[in-house]
Formats: sequence, C-alpha cells, structure tokens
Amino acid sequence: MLMVPPEILKVAREFLGLSQEQVEKHAGISRATIHRVERGVRDLPQYALLVQHFYEQSGIEFVAPAGDRGWGIFNHNTAGKKRALNRMARSVGTVTKPKSASQGKKPEGSGKRAAARSEETGD
Repeated sequence: MLMVPPEILKVAREFLGLSQEQVEKHAGISRATIHRVERGVRDLPQYALLVQHFYEQSGIEFVAPAGDRGWGIFNHNTAGKKRALNRMARSVGTVTKPKSASQGKKPEGSGKRAAARSEETGD
C-alpha cells in the first residue's frame, strides 16, 4: 500500500465532510496528531497510515499516480448519485451597473479628515 501525501489526506477528510475533531472521535487519533499528519510531519508514518485506513473504511478510494498524473480521490459515498450542478438563479432587474472609477471616489478635500484639517489650519 502506497502512503498517501498529507495534502491528499486533508482533501479526503474534507470530501467526507468531517472535521479533525470528528475524525478524532471516530478513529481514536488525537486532533493534534491529525493536524500534524495533514501538515506532513515526517515522524508519524504509522498515524498517517491509520488516518488513511480510516478514510478508506469510510468510503474513500485513493488513486495512485500513473504516468504524468498525480494522486486522485474517489468518494464511493457519492457514487451513482446524480447531482445537479449548483447554478445561480438569474433574476432580471436586480443587477446594477458597476460604478465607474470617477463615480466611486470622493473629491479630494472632502470628508471628516479634511474638515478637521481645515479647522486646525483655520481655512
């Protein structure tokens, strides 16, 4: 079994929708250790393998690099489920034109600071 890179372990946890605290509760590995594994601390290979095994038991399949392609992740929990893409609803009339650069700026010498300066100088 190949050891999965730490960045991929973090992505797998996020794919499962789990926090580090939830992994701690279900896998029996401290949150601090999970954090260190995800950061890539090298002296924890046994814990990295435990985390990897927990994710695999939870439905994640790690796809090893092949050719010029890097690591991949497949979440079996979502396999076969059709999901509609998130789309923004378009509503007519709610979009406003962006302000031009000249419209958004206040003229120089206006505002509270300018008023305070003019009081100080007597202008």
